[in-house]
Amino acid sequence: MTRKFDVIAIGTGSAASAVASRCREAGWQVAIVDSRPFGGTCALRGCDPKKVLVGAAESVDWTGRMKGKPNSGRETSD
Repeated sequence: MTRKFDVIAIGTGSAASAVASRCREAGWQVAIVDSRPFGGTCALRGCDPKKVLVGAAESVDWTGRMKGKPNSGRETSD
């Protein structure tokens, strides 16, 4: 069986998905090809996971820096 497409999007990341979606809305026949899981590098292996790991590392670092320091600017009720 032979099929014809107007556009072939390579990858399922944000850029390819945006192009595929716009082309589909315009009535084009679109094929999406990716050898890895849906979502692309940024969502699965790049930007998003990195932000989570960096945020956790910053929290650990901040907590370590605050040890032994008073709670300045914080009101307490006794």
